[in-house]
Amino acid sequence: MNTSDPPPSLDDHAAERFFELSIDMLTFADFTGYFRRLSPSWERTLGWSIGQLTSRPMIEFVHPDDRERTRAKNLEVRAGGAAISFENRYLCQDGSYKWFLWNAVADVEQQVIYSIAHDITHRKAAEAERERLVGELQAALAEVRQLQEILPICSYCRKVRDPEDFWHSVEDYIAHHTDSRFSHGICPECYTTTVEPMLKDTERT
Repeated sequence: MNTSDPPPSLDDHAAERFFELSIDMLTFADFTGYFRRLSPSWERTLGWSIGQLTSRPMIEFVHPDDRERTRAKNLEVRAGGAAISFENRYLCQDGSYKWFLWNAVADVEQQVIYSIAHDITHRKAAEAERERLVGELQAALAEVRQLQEILPICSYCRKVRDPEDFWHSVEDYIAHHTDSRFSHGICPECYTTTVEPMLKDTERT
């Protein structure tokens, strides 16, 4: 074959096989909001038959919390835009939902939307589990910080115990762990109850 000749075209049978064997969900949908054609992977993923999926508006299979976003994206695509990595949830026949990641573009002249949806349910579950673990870790760290703010102090001598189990005077502990320094004085209560009686005893002697 001459290298300048165009490559042979993909025949209709090969294109049909690609559609039939696709792992991702391939679909043509019209501007009225119905699926026109679906690859068999839709049945395998959601449990609905192709007839069931094409007999009802697409939006009825979308999770209620995702419908407003989905309608807005559908209008954007029908106006000539594209859906790139758009996520929403679709209803399975058993009542559960699966997360789909969509890429879609419209042929405005033919009023058809060509879409590929990828099942990302496992990925979303992993993300949710990771967020749960991060939340638990953050809560644990917050609890540790709170515990660190509770200083063990002797009920008798008022010394403070450090994390290495050594005991220090309050002044030494605070001076070591902060930038604070002490300036000693006498409060009015101590003056009345302690210092003043000592002075009177001194005067008597």
